[in-house]
Amino acid sequence: MGLKKSVKSIVPSRQSPRYVDSKSILLFFTSEGNQKIALVKGLQNRLERDGKTVKCLYLLLKDEDKPDVHMDQGMEKLVPDDFSLFGQIRKAPVSKLLSEEFDFMIHGDLECSIYSDLVMIKGKAKCKIGRYFEDHMNQYDMMVGIPDDKKINFLLDQIYHYTKAL
Repeated sequence: MGLKKSVKSIVPSRQSPRYVDSKSILLFFTSEGNQKIALVKGLQNRLERDGKTVKCLYLLLKDEDKPDVHMDQGMEKLVPDDFSLFGQIRKAPVSKLLSEEFDFMIHGDLECSIYSDLVMIKGKAKCKIGRYFEDHMNQYDMMVGIPDDKKINFLLDQIYHYTKAL
């Protein structure tokens, strides 16, 4: 499949800015309904209180996970149909967003998919952060290991804690 080949062929550059010096952050996550969006917005608010400019991008894989009206206000949405067979993102606003140079790109998901892999690879952030996923070391600069029985709020808290420590 063309998407998997595209994921394997890209090698990211490695940089780690200090959190106190950082200015911009991209939060990326897969929508799982209103509760997850509310948790991501909570993380966004904490980062903004720290003086960071935060943009959000979410992946909508299933219609039943679509957020209620206005829950995703100010967030950019991506769906599987926005990807070409070879992993190119055909949605211009998302391509533009991913080409911006962010200090940090945070992947706020407990699981990954071929689509989230492509987004993480295409992002131009200096430091990419997410949950530890076996065989995904080339896509992240920092991975946070959490027990399988923990929920998304625990992951987001841990990501915030360790990102601030950089």
